[in-house]
Amino acid sequence: MNLDISNTQKNIANSFSKELNNYLEFENKFFSIDRFEEDFAVCEDLETGKMVNIEKFLLPENVKEGSIIKCKDGKFILDFEETSKKQEEIKNMVNNLFNKKD
Repeated sequence: MNLDISNTQKNIANSFSKELNNYLEFENKFFSIDRFEEDFAVCEDLETGKMVNIEKFLLPENVKEGSIIKCKDGKFILDFEETSKKQEEIKNMVNNLFNKKD
């Protein structure tokens, strides 16, 4: 009996290549969680502004909309400092908007 494993090897190589590409695309980048849709978090790449979907199971449990996450060593972590900075920026923008006098 002959067993053709060439297709299996190609599938494994393609899967590995896709996973490696995703790893390299996200590594050391910051993302802001915009919203959750089904099994994904819709996130903004803070460097490029590009929206990306990240599977929820890859994220820390304590993230929510507005959280800033970073991919480090292939894992997403909540960046408390950046999240606080971003929240303060938004708070200041809103205050300036409503306190502005003409």
